[in-house]
Amino acid sequence: MNIRLVAEKDYPRVLEILNEAIAARKFTAQLAPATMAIRKDWFVHHSAPRHPMFVAELAGDVVGWITLTEFRAGREGFRFTSEISYYIDSRFHRQGVGSKLMQRAIESADEIGFRNLIAVIFDTNVSSRKLVEKHGFKLWGHMPDAVDIDGNIIGCDYWGLKIEKQ
Repeated sequence: MNIRLVAEKDYPRVLEILNEAIAARKFTAQLAPATMAIRKDWFVHHSAPRHPMFVAELAGDVVGWITLTEFRAGREGFRFTSEISYYIDSRFHRQGVGSKLMQRAIESADEIGFRNLIAVIFDTNVSSRKLVEKHGFKLWGHMPDAVDIDGNIIGCDYWGLKIEKQ
């Protein structure tokens, strides 16, 4: 498995993986499909060194991705905190893709100088909770009944990781 920075040629595949998660209705609060027009600025933002996007590639196919995103944009006091988001093609769940991506993102966050990583996860998403726990994240907060997806009310958890300088 190759973990590398996203390239422009990967953008359609990244959107396919995101749209699969949107359609599943259990991994993201985004409800409308993502399009290139809507996500163009997002891709540009994640091409910058401070907020990279990494993809996992198997046999030349992108099977997952992870980003470091600005947490609470416009609030400079959060400049050392980043939100981490990730999505894996459902055909590759539970095959170590998420762990490899998570390892690379944590290394990158440390290199960039972030002190905290935040993962926002539905409280019903057991697999994602296990992934972040495996990588040292702790439950920092819970928002009960914060998400409404087609009438399905879901709680949302904030998982945090303190990045300690070695």
